[in-house]
This record gives sequence, C-alpha cells and structure tokens, in this order.
Amino acid sequence: MKNLLAKRVKKNNKGFTLVELIIVIAIIAILVAVLAPNYVRYVDRSRWSSDRNDCESLLQEVRTAIVDTQNDGETVETGTLVVNSAAMRMTGTLSATGNLAKHLYQADSAWSDARIKHKNPQKLPGQSDAALHTEYTITVTDSGASGKWN
Repeated sequence: MKNLLAKRVKKNNKGFTLVELIIVIAIIAILVAVLAPNYVRYVDRSRWSSDRNDCESLLQEVRTAIVDTQNDGETVETGTLVVNSAAMRMTGTLSATGNLAKHLYQADSAWSDARIKHKNPQKLPGQSDAALHTEYTITVTDSGASGKWN
C-alpha cells in the first residue's frame, strides 16, 4: 500500500486537460465572433476615408488649376472628371490636352492616374446599403469646380 501511494505522489501531472483546452478555445472563438465585425467596419471606414481624401485632394487641384488657367487669360473647358476604380474619364469639352489639363500636369504630373483605390463600393457614413458610391464626379465650369459621389 505504501509503495502504491509513493507512485501516485511521484507521478507528475504536467499540462492541461482536454476540458480546459476546449474551454479556452471556446472563449477565443467567442472573442473573435464579437470582435471581427468591429474590425471589418474599422477597415471599411479607413478605406472610405482614404478614397474620400484622395478625391477631395484632386478636387482642390482642379480648383487651383482653374484659377491658374484664368490668371493666364485662357478659357476653362467645361465638363466633368469621373473618377472610379477603373479609370478617370473626361466628359464635355474637357480634354487631356486642354488648358485645364496643362495646368493640372504642371501641378502634379500624375493627376490623371487618380483612382478610387478600393474597388468595393463605398457607403457614406449614416447611409443605407442601397446608397453605394462607386465613383466621384468633379463638375468643372468657368466659375469653379464641385465634387460629389455617385
């Protein structure tokens, strides 16, 4: 009897039991389930913010180019610049070789490479899923420029 008792005392139980491991894995799974949606929303907000800032910066460049064009005594073409994830396109009388484009190239040689970086449609904060925005339109007139999400 004494020998059996000595063997039990000497037996060293190191490690975790299966039940303890299952409980820890369940707690981690619950934490991931709670935190994952918040992380996804954070990433979406950060992408939206990045795209918005890029487009607002382009709008400011266009406004500056309009003033520079007019200060040089040249006329400003009217039309729109449509920025999306695929390409920037010009409509109306705007052209890549016009007076406005010349001033835009002087300010930033890569202005025509502007893109919405994230191809997923953007949802403005506080708007429903039905109001997804995939492009930014800059309307150019001789009196200035304005931008809006479409």
